[in-house]
Amino acid sequence: MKPSIPLYDPTHAPTTIQLSILRAPHAIPNAPLPTHALFVTSPSAPPLLLPIHAALYSTCLRADLPTPDGAPAPVLDPSNNSVTVPVVHLSVPHPPTLALLLLFALALEPSPHTDLAYRLLPSSVVEEFPNSAAMAGVLARSEGLAALVERNEGMWRNVLALGVSDGKVVEMVGMVWSVTKEARRMRERLQALVR
Repeated sequence: MKPSIPLYDPTHAPTTIQLSILRAPHAIPNAPLPTHALFVTSPSAPPLLLPIHAALYSTCLRADLPTPDGAPAPVLDPSNNSVTVPVVHLSVPHPPTLALLLLFALALEPSPHTDLAYRLLPSSVVEEFPNSAAMAGVLARSEGLAALVERNEGMWRNVLALGVSDGKVVEMVGMVWSVTKEARRMRERLQALVR
């Protein structure tokens, strides 16, 4: 029997990381460069390294950025179009949804908040918006409900843990989680009837 190997060793997490500076055509003009990289771990998945700007994080989230004392300052290297930033460890309830949440919570995603619903629910469900009962009814009949319950609950728990300041993001994720819970309840009732 092979010994199990942990997916990461937090004692060997990098203290800094060099990030290439890329500007996509759809990028927000004059977006600030990252000042830190979040090192987010999960027992069931590889670690995530997510670049962020500390001031933006502090403005948009109520949770403190866990920056250790003596962390190095970001270093810009124009010769190879990169920036070296300190890495900070962040624990959240559901790491797989953190990148998506940060896109919207830090206003890095230029699309409207309603696009967040399309990333969390099937389009057939979102098309019933704003009728949450109809949304839950469609979702209750959808494939993959269990995975959606896990993901959307995780996203909601991350919103609460990080203290997202944008009320529209909080409202949208809360609505998605409410619809998802109701769909799960509806499916459980239907399954109980056919037993």
